[in-house]
Amino acid sequence: MQSNATENLTKTEPVKAKVLVLTTSYPSHEEDPSGVFIAKLLAAIRRRGYSVKVVAPSDGTFYGHRNIGGIETVRFGYFWPRSLERLTRGAGGIPENMNHSLLARLQLFPMMIGFFFVSVAQSRGADIVYANWLGAGIIGALVNLFTRKPLVVSFRGDDGYLARDRFIWRTLTKWVVGRASMVAPVSGELLAIIKALGVPEEKCHLPRFGVDTDMFHPSDAKSDRERGPEVRLLFVGSLIARKGLHDLLEALDDTALENVRLTVVGEGLYGPQLINMCEKLGLESRPDWKGILPPVQVAALMRISDILCLPSYMEGRPNAVNEAMASGLPVITTRVGGIPDMVEENKTALLFKAGDVQQLRQCLIQLVSHPELRQTMGAAGREFLVNTGVSWDSTAEEFDSIFNDIIANPHA
Repeated sequence: MQSNATENLTKTEPVKAKVLVLTTSYPSHEEDPSGVFIAKLLAAIRRRGYSVKVVAPSDGTFYGHRNIGGIETVRFGYFWPRSLERLTRGAGGIPENMNHSLLARLQLFPMMIGFFFVSVAQSRGADIVYANWLGAGIIGALVNLFTRKPLVVSFRGDDGYLARDRFIWRTLTKWVVGRASMVAPVSGELLAIIKALGVPEEKCHLPRFGVDTDMFHPSDAKSDRERGPEVRLLFVGSLIARKGLHDLLEALDDTALENVRLTVVGEGLYGPQLINMCEKLGLESRPDWKGILPPVQVAALMRISDILCLPSYMEGRPNAVNEAMASGLPVITTRVGGIPDMVEENKTALLFKAGDVQQLRQCLIQLVSHPELRQTMGAAGREFLVNTGVSWDSTAEEFDSIFNDIIANPHA
């Protein structure tokens, strides 16, 4: 009887606020890894008593309304026939699709028009609009202009760097952050870019974006990473040029790394070129191309791997780094974006200059030839995450504070 009463009480608890989330990347089903970090955050926000609804352009999986992980998700189409939609399909997201397809570039304007009208319609009853990336931020600013709903914006990587480097994007970003009640970028570097645009300190907040430590954790098997001479190297990311997988393949072409076996998780337009590169280097038997995997399978791979390598040229705050450290994996990665803020150099990760294949090769040789160093760094990474309290619940707690302040001071 007591448990039933508690359940009924929970069902009648008042909702703190209704949050409309705008994003251009989001899972279409519960095993879809696209934008899964946003889904994890929203699930944690929902657990804190908020009502959450997501609006995103369709990736072709479905159109209309669907409940995904307890969150109402609205996905809209933007081109006819639907089979020709290119802008939001495939790995790499909108920027990569626009780089490779004229049709995708032509679809940007109709997508933004559809995004605006659907968002305005879905904003009825919402208390706060939370937009991710600049594209969704522009729509959020327009919704704010027409409805006066308070806006929170997160910049996540490419969008912030474009604001720094290109006039038109800088102009759009200034307008978006001018209409926002709060700006919550994912890294210190992006925060510095936003502040350089003239955004006042009181409108900026740098949350600790989290990791699912229940899913990503070290193996229970005592010697999973100590079997035989083979060293298992893992790459997780889209197969696009800026992820730097071509540098990793070139670095592996060394006799000191002959015992390394590479597992690649991801898909993208650059995939055929990477496979061709392996054949030219004589490495065709070394990589295991897994394609896109659901997060639970990525977590399982991390538990049986020895090293994660992310040789990116551009990043915001890559979740793969946190997930690897949560899994007890040492990390080899570049000094770009928010990565230096996420790791302790030479303690939880080895860092190198993006594009420097020789530096990358030396990092690989150092960890491949010293298994005890791999174990020490992996354990230090896990301890670092635990000690700093990096989790999606801690991230949601920070957004809870942001939302409460906005609701308490709607005209601030």
